[in-house]
Amino acid sequence: MRVVLADDEAPARRKLARLLREHGDVELVGEAANGAEAVRLITAERPDLVFLDIQMPELDGVAVAEALGAGSPPRIVFVTAFDRHAVRAFELGALDYLLKPYDKERFESALARARTALGAPGAAPGELAELLARLRAGERYPKRLLIPHDGRSFYLPVRDIVRLEADGNDIVVHARAGRYAVRGTLESFQERLDPAQFARVHRSHVVNIDEIAEVHPWFHGDRKLLLRDGAEIPWSRRYAAKRPDLSR
Repeated sequence: MRVVLADDEAPARRKLARLLREHGDVELVGEAANGAEAVRLITAERPDLVFLDIQMPELDGVAVAEALGAGSPPRIVFVTAFDRHAVRAFELGALDYLLKPYDKERFESALARARTALGAPGAAPGELAELLARLRAGERYPKRLLIPHDGRSFYLPVRDIVRLEADGNDIVVHARAGRYAVRGTLESFQERLDPAQFARVHRSHVVNIDEIAEVHPWFHGDRKLLLRDGAEIPWSRRYAAKRPDLSR
């Protein structure tokens, strides 16, 4: 069984690779850190099976599946941080899914299902199209983000994020339980968050709208946001012009 891993989170890829190495009949032929890389790698290697993350930069997992076309795409196990009620939309036509954080037993179940499916005919094009339509219509934004901290990683509920702040090459995630510096860009984090819940208010700040306590006028058309935790954040007129009413 030739396998490709596609996930933008390196710890998640390492976990999958470690579990796959325990199986002598499985060959890991490549890893991709974003959707565009995944399409190129899958097209070149033509693997039997792909573990495909839903939330990735450049192209998400749904777009990757669409880009593979209706010819002879590989079997796909979707990997997602969505809650279980949202994952139900993946089941029609999908080989399987892994809900982060999953354990070894759940992984082994998905791999066993892949072994069985590889000896059977593939999903009909109509089934795959219906699956992709359900994914597009379903919940697009994760409920948790994987945060590396002090040599380990943990899942932070998105609802607990107060704001994101750019700091050089890092993003400081200000959460209710603490502050965590994560390598990345503000844009890469923002695209993973529901725009109905999080707003870009400054070139260095993204804010959870529910954490805004007050809005005050400031200098030269800018405004100042007072958050519920006492922080004061500038709301520049450039971003206010794009979204003058944060309630929408």
